[in-house]
Amino acid sequence: MKLKNLLYALEPLEVVGSVDCEITSISYDSRKVSEGSMFFAWKGQKTDGHYYIGEAIEKRARAIVCSEIPRLYVSQAVTFLKVRDPRRTLGKAASLYYGNPSQHLSLVGVTGTNGKTTTAFLTRYLLEKQNWKAGLIGTVCYDTTESCIPSSRTCPEGSDLQYMLYRMVQAGCRAAVVEVSSHALDQGRIEGSNFRVGIYTNFTQDHLDYHLTMEEYRRSKESFISYIRGGKEGDGGVVLNLDDPQWRLLAEKLRKKMRIVTVSSEGRKEADLKAGSISCDRFSTKFVLEWAGKVFKVKSSLLGYFNVDNALLALGGVLLLGIPLEQSISLLEFFPGVPGRMEKYYSKDGLLVVIDYAHSEDALSKLLHTLKCFQPKRLILVVGCGGDRDRLKRPRMAKVASENADIVFFTSDNPRSESPERIFDDMRAGVEESKKLHWIIDREEAIKQALCLADSTDIVCIAGKGHEEYQEIGGVFYPFSDRLVVQKHLKQR
Repeated sequence: MKLKNLLYALEPLEVVGSVDCEITSISYDSRKVSEGSMFFAWKGQKTDGHYYIGEAIEKRARAIVCSEIPRLYVSQAVTFLKVRDPRRTLGKAASLYYGNPSQHLSLVGVTGTNGKTTTAFLTRYLLEKQNWKAGLIGTVCYDTTESCIPSSRTCPEGSDLQYMLYRMVQAGCRAAVVEVSSHALDQGRIEGSNFRVGIYTNFTQDHLDYHLTMEEYRRSKESFISYIRGGKEGDGGVVLNLDDPQWRLLAEKLRKKMRIVTVSSEGRKEADLKAGSISCDRFSTKFVLEWAGKVFKVKSSLLGYFNVDNALLALGGVLLLGIPLEQSISLLEFFPGVPGRMEKYYSKDGLLVVIDYAHSEDALSKLLHTLKCFQPKRLILVVGCGGDRDRLKRPRMAKVASENADIVFFTSDNPRSESPERIFDDMRAGVEESKKLHWIIDREEAIKQALCLADSTDIVCIAGKGHEEYQEIGGVFYPFSDRLVVQKHLKQR
């Protein structure tokens, strides 16, 4: 594409060089620049992309988009474009470059503190089972339906996101489901995307290492509304969980502006989709669903009360796409689940082991309360807290663990650049030492001891890492999977 045809999306404050040149690719990583690339440079938290402009030019980049034009590199061979925010501009430019792919898809975005991944997987499942070919982008994987790779972050950078959406369009997808994190919203990674449906799961404390205050975190989440194309009947809108006070307030703000479907698992009368008579065991969850004066009996393969919320949210999402509720309800019973989300493993002697991604106070509390409903003789928990993340939640998570599990093995999650001992010190501030608490830095050893201690009447829960297949220690990524470790040691029982 000619650079001059991208100026509408770039909105440059200053241009140095010719715009009548051919752009062959878009990149924000100097290592991936090739001849004819347009390279985007911005100041990040860890490094400054402007430092790599020289390398991009050496690799024959044709245009540089940045917030400060380095006069040292100005030449006739390269065009410089100064913009206010290169990172936000990246998504807009990439969308135009790839033919505005989100306009050719029914794009569903899922945001919130917890439940995004399960809701996204379930929404995609409901669409695919009703002949809507759909891609998926989120915490577990990036699946364009032609290729599926493990994700590096929940929501990718703007150019990567637009390229994946483009590949979905090329593959004949009708829809795509995208997990939208608060970081992605704050950094503008979804710029250039046109969402037809937005789903809000819940709002609890998390990511304060980045957002600093709950108010800033909330503002980031609410900003997703500006990317959603609501309007005519059957033409998109927003799904809101009314059991969360933040989203009740948001519902009042939006009610006259766009189409809304509200849900509640607590039976709130004002909700459009509400669940009651909820019961769950080790194999399934059952509830009664009310919608538009009709009552349905529902059986879901997802375990636990909190997964009723996720089911309602997914049902609301496909409703806004015009798919009748009755067609979706019967599919819930056969949903295969999500890797690392309430994932069940059984030993030969009948011990149930559950692996879950819960890594916040609220998510861990809901997980443990759900498992206690299955009435195990003992609930044995293995959990840790991540390094280089919100330190305030560490004592709170430890407190939730000690109050709701019979035996707790505190261990490493992803220590990253922090020492495990320091993370343990923060966690200890939330608990009183007792015989039920064990502190073991080595995660595999902690899991092994928990499984050895348990008998068939217990439940062992491994929380925090879920689907992840690595452990980050001291800046190095080591292969590590809770799922593989559990399978290995269950065989040895």
